Amino acid sequence: MSISVTVHGFHVRTGEQSNGRFATANISTTDGTDHVLYTVPGGDISYAILSVSVCNRAEEAVNNVNIAVSTNAAPLDSEFIEYNTTIVPRGVLERTQIIAAVGDNIVLRVGTP
Repeated sequence: MSISVTVHGFHVRTGEQSNGRFATANISTTDGTDHVLYTVPGGDISYAILSVSVCNRAEEAVNNVNIAVSTNAAPLDSEFIEYNTTIVPRGVLERTQIIAAVGDNIVLRVGTP
């Protein structure tokens, strides 16, 4: 199993906006580990509007792909925005227009904990 993940978007702040690619990760386990991909920073940022792209680089499907916006590193059941999704071989799962507050984590879990 081989998954690439990208978090991109923009931060809303007073004055000039910050945008682009904020984080990338290579996930190679299916043991249900929670991977914090990105945490919205503080400072002069009010909130972030993000997109998450999960690319399955493997030639077999990846099962139990989960994405959460969480205040903690281990998300609550109510914080998942994608749950137990299958990504086809060479397929992409993308979630856009994710509104996240300062301190919120984007968390990816593949597999069952």
